[in-house]
Amino acid sequence: MTSPFDAAAALNAMTSAKSGGGTSPIRDASFEAVRTLTGAALRKGPDAVIAAVADAQAYAEGLWSSVRATPAFALGTRPAGCAKGCGWCCHQRVGATVTEVLYIARSLRHRPDGAPLVERLKSWNSGRPCVFLVDNACAIYDVRPFKCRGLYHMDARWCMGAYAKLDAPLFGPPPSPDHQMPPKDVFDGAVFGLAHPLHMAGHDCPGVDFVPA
Repeated sequence: MTSPFDAAAALNAMTSAKSGGGTSPIRDASFEAVRTLTGAALRKGPDAVIAAVADAQAYAEGLWSSVRATPAFALGTRPAGCAKGCGWCCHQRVGATVTEVLYIARSLRHRPDGAPLVERLKSWNSGRPCVFLVDNACAIYDVRPFKCRGLYHMDARWCMGAYAKLDAPLFGPPPSPDHQMPPKDVFDGAVFGLAHPLHMAGHDCPGVDFVPA
């Protein structure tokens, strides 16, 4: 995508019918921007590629903010049930690219609260929830993987049952598995944009199980 991704594009992306297997202008915009900045970093070496994850996160979050601010999203999308203190989605395994893992590991070594988080990681027993879920909030929220960023479910009761394997409260209609598609498109596009230049240059950039990695 070469043209700017604006409110009109967001409106078209969120209101147009999607065929099975079709792509999304939102995902395309995120992929293209992150692919470009990662490709530029690749020419400078491995350290630059790892550092570029921060730029990729900043871009994707900015795109998500711009989409969320459009009338198309505000008026046409059901609100998510996510909120700080919920944490049910942190009871599942999460995938990340190796580049993201290296960036987050580097960030942990340089942040004031990094040492206790590293100790938590050392004593992790390979179970759930995520080792970085502290007091029902993500302790690495600012650098969390792209896959964590794109998950906005409508009904926290569904997350409670599906991810934490707990019995959801029996009130109202049955828990709904519905989720918001625009944020998933933004951050999925960023994941592919992060990995694509490395693959094209003949370097492996596999997806891994985030916490063990």
